[in-house]
Amino acid sequence: MFMRKKFLAAAGALLMMLAGSAMTVYAQTGWGILDSVQEDAITGWGWDSSAPDTPVEVAVTITDRETKASVKEIKVMADTYREDLKTSGIGNGSHGFRIEMDWSDLPDGIYTVKGQVNGHALNNEKTYAKGTEAQEQLNAEKASNPAASGNLRSLGMFRTTGYCPCYGCSEGWGRKTSTGAIAVSNHTIAVDPRVIPYGSRVMIDGVIYTAEDRGGGVRGHHIDIFFDTHAQTRQHGSRMQEIFLVV
Repeated sequence: MFMRKKFLAAAGALLMMLAGSAMTVYAQTGWGILDSVQEDAITGWGWDSSAPDTPVEVAVTITDRETKASVKEIKVMADTYREDLKTSGIGNGSHGFRIEMDWSDLPDGIYTVKGQVNGHALNNEKTYAKGTEAQEQLNAEKASNPAASGNLRSLGMFRTTGYCPCYGCSEGWGRKTSTGAIAVSNHTIAVDPRVIPYGSRVMIDGVIYTAEDRGGGVRGHHIDIFFDTHAQTRQHGSRMQEIFLVV
């Protein structure tokens, strides 16, 4: 996990440890993300961390949500360069994909879209509604979901990791944060304040967090989530997730 405070002057050993930790983090990153499912295209990225610079084949399955029947199976190479992937440490960045879609041959309804790389599921799934009634139904379902609220704005994909009060994570600071607040689980996150200002509230996996801390290894599109125990930080690992700003 990443240290939350400034590096010490004589931190050569610490830097080596962080570098090794970063290598482990990338090795734990998921197999990819479905970014969007639209009327004309499905987009996302996929990779294999054991061969980080090698393009992989992504298998996308579209299932009728009501009947559970698979209606389309599409395979595509994830080999398109994306700067956001390169910045986030996803191989050489050439892992994006786009599938041209034509939904006209499918009946109206709600469909679930999933992806796999080498038999491993991508980190998320998407839902697509075809037809006015299906869209109205899906809108009604989303009405109670904060992610569909007009009070949220997507900040895009971030790499999330975890930290806790232990000395290895906090370098002796425990629950103290760089803003003076006391870190609380399901509430506190460490951010790069140049990207997410202190005090901002963001939603991650349906939980609303507040940016109250800054990590020495937290830069750019990276968020460190506070947990009560080190076991919880290890369980969270490192993930690519869509982050929503609460406005």
